[in-house]
Amino acid sequence: MSYQPDCDDEALKDKLKNLLDDENQIKKWNEGLFIKSLILLPLVIFIIGLFIINRPTNLADILFILFYPLTLILIGLIIMFVMRSNLD
Repeated sequence: MSYQPDCDDEALKDKLKNLLDDENQIKKWNEGLFIKSLILLPLVIFIIGLFIINRPTNLADILFILFYPLTLILIGLIIMFVMRSNLD
C-alpha cells in the first residue's frame, strides 16, 4: 500500500506561494505601524492630559481642552504627510 495524498503537490505549492507572497493582505497589517501610531499618539496624549493632568476649572482651561487636541492631531497629520512623501 502506498500513501496517496488528497492534494496535488502543485496545488500545495501554489497555496504556499500565496501565503508567503509579499502582496498578502494578512502580512500588511503591521506595515506602516509607526505611521499608524503617530496618528493615534495625539489621541493618547489628549486622554492622558485631560483625565490625569488637566481638569477644566475655568474658561481658559476649556479653551485649552478644545485647541490642544486639534493642534496635536494637526502635528500628527503633518508628520504623516511628510513621512508618506518620503516613502514615494
